[in-house]
Amino acid sequence: MEISEQNVESELKRRNPYALEFVMDHYGGHLHGLIQRILEGIAHKEDIEECCSDAFVAAWERVEEYDSAKGSLKTWLLILAKYKALDYRRKLQKRVETVTLQLDPASPSGVEDIFLSREESQEMINAIARLPEPDRSMFCKRYIYYETLDHIAAEFGLTKKAVENRLYRCRTTLKQSLAHVLKGG
Repeated sequence: MEISEQNVESELKRRNPYALEFVMDHYGGHLHGLIQRILEGIAHKEDIEECCSDAFVAAWERVEEYDSAKGSLKTWLLILAKYKALDYRRKLQKRVETVTLQLDPASPSGVEDIFLSREESQEMINAIARLPEPDRSMFCKRYIYYETLDHIAAEFGLTKKAVENRLYRCRTTLKQSLAHVLKGG
């Protein structure tokens, strides 16, 4: 049977391996790109590939949970990939923190740096929460959910340039409100 956009969902649920191959061929680039952006700066190429494979395995194992009434197959796959990548990111960060602590466990600065980093993260979250709507939503969609400017513009009924300008103002506002953190205290 020929697999297509129209029958891929039913064939996946029937556990047709050609449907999984179709999904990997058609959506693999999107998943890989999202995972790469989420793991950027912390993961090796092999980690990204492994995470991508794990996302497809999760899709295969959880295909019964997919409901086309709630969204497209592509969106469902991207959500699975996002959560896999975030799990990987947490694991990789713990590995980095563990290695950092093991390098010099007697040094109070290692623990202090981790504590300060967490404090700075909380300040960043609070600063984002203070952004007015719809700027806060646009900022989160772009920098947390990695949505495209075109998608955000369409969702808010704005031009791409207008979204870029709003995001620029958000970044400027955040830099100003976090200036003391960025300068190191």
